[in-house]
Amino acid sequence: MKRLAVAAAALALCGCLPAVELPQAQAEPRLDPIAFFTGLSEGRGTLSTLTGGKQALHVVSIGRPAADGSLVLDQRIVLSGEPVRDRRWTIRPAGPGRYTGTLTEATGAVEATVSGNRMTIRYETKDYAVRQALALGGDGQIRNRLDIVIWGLNVARLEERIVRKTPSAQ
Repeated sequence: MKRLAVAAAALALCGCLPAVELPQAQAEPRLDPIAFFTGLSEGRGTLSTLTGGKQALHVVSIGRPAADGSLVLDQRIVLSGEPVRDRRWTIRPAGPGRYTGTLTEATGAVEATVSGNRMTIRYETKDYAVRQALALGGDGQIRNRLDIVIWGLNVARLEERIVRKTPSAQ
């Protein structure tokens, strides 16, 4: 009964998550996640919940290619009001436009597909499912929309802008 009450309350709030506009789907520029995330990148965004809460997010990522053609991506995540946490992605090509991999908090494989400038990622944790859409814009930045789903309900949405960082000239 308690789960039903929570689900009903969540359904009543479904219109509260912000609508996020991603850059238009197009063939070019093509998103190559291994190339984009090799080196230093930084993301800034906001996590919004159904209850109306908002938390600022800052992510610093360092990616390095592995000998097998995959990418190892280490991230430091700062979400306001939460302890700082580190996590690791491993992303490897699995065929044309397909990638598979692992993520520290994922309970199984991470699955991703790329079409033109768009990438979709899906994985599950012990508590929720993640549906993520990344879109590379003409400005070279990625817009990231990540949805957290519990019991089939979208309970939180992250909107983030990710930029590649180039080392300053010495």
